[in-house]
Amino acid sequence: MRPGPRRMKIWREFRAIVALLLAATLACPPARALVTFNDSHDHIYVTGTFGLAHDSNIFASHDSQGDFVYTANIVAEYTRRAGWIGINANVAVSASRYGKVKGEDFNNPSYGLELTKQTGRTTGSFTLNVARSSRADAAVNLRTSSWNYNAGLNYAYPIVNRLKLSGTLGYAGQKYIGDTPLANLGTYTANTSLFYMLSGERDLVGGYRYRYSQTSLNTATTDHAVSLGLNGRIIRGINGSVNVGYQLRVPSGVDNKEPRFNAVTASAATSYAVTRKISLSAQASKDFSTTATGASVDTTSANLTAEYAYNSHWSFSASTGGSDSRFLGESGRVVISSGPPILYGPSRHDNSANWNASLLYSRSEHMKISFGYGWSENWSTIAFADFIRTNWNLNLSSRW
Repeated sequence: MRPGPRRMKIWREFRAIVALLLAATLACPPARALVTFNDSHDHIYVTGTFGLAHDSNIFASHDSQGDFVYTANIVAEYTRRAGWIGINANVAVSASRYGKVKGEDFNNPSYGLELTKQTGRTTGSFTLNVARSSRADAAVNLRTSSWNYNAGLNYAYPIVNRLKLSGTLGYAGQKYIGDTPLANLGTYTANTSLFYMLSGERDLVGGYRYRYSQTSLNTATTDHAVSLGLNGRIIRGINGSVNVGYQLRVPSGVDNKEPRFNAVTASAATSYAVTRKISLSAQASKDFSTTATGASVDTTSANLTAEYAYNSHWSFSASTGGSDSRFLGESGRVVISSGPPILYGPSRHDNSANWNASLLYSRSEHMKISFGYGWSENWSTIAFADFIRTNWNLNLSSRW
């Protein structure tokens, strides 16, 4: 079957842009800031990315279809390093066009600001982020578009030589776009950790986290979690952090009929340098979350990544992982007019597995080309949530 006129037009435009960008960057020197001023304390960078991808399952559901996706992104960054406060700010726009599926094209802006203090006795940062997001949500098995708002205050204060206090105050909000039965979510978080220096390379860490989440469905949850772990050198050759603890979720709200839940909570992020060119990293977590239907989920996930740097221009990475998601509380459903009802509650239990590989060529900051391939499968007690998803992507980026 011959491709349609719309896809041919998009593909011709994409090829023309890529050809022009390649021709302009083949002989570029190492990247410098596009604009530098104030005695080199202030810098402005601009990054452009063009991509072509194919996704075999754009809705992350059993009956979904695949499509080609053409993407373009532009990011403007401002940095300032002068005085006590450092500034990082960015503005970006991400655009995607689908070859066949109508109505899924999007233009997503995002805005970010970070103020950092790295000198003096008390250090920390303040962050603000606003972004429009369009994605396939495997928890509800459809594509969603939302505005996401994040604010955070992070601090660290050394009490005495061997004791340090650190913590975070944060807010995360998600508001879905359009007329949808999905639940808007607002989450407030406060956590504090006490670090005790066991040696010059390892700290013992004890922490407490408070988290309050409220949905537009008149439901809310309060989470309390305590944990204990290590930070720094875990064992010989392996660095990072490992924490294990206990958490309690207390439901509330006019329409919330769920009981209390309790479970083990854990998080780990470690790395290991096999050789100068090969490195391994691993991440794992177990935590409660709230889906777009307002349901509580207890998710355990783990991921292992290997990276190989052949030389200064070529690198390769591969990763594999999986997850186990137990949907909690009472059974229920949300009806979407364009598809079957979304089921949640104790009748749903999902398991997933995935692997990804990518190849990167970096001539300089002015020209980077990457190719990636990924596969994932989700097994669920709900037939509609059983699916396989594969994708490949080719991206060209340039930073000035």
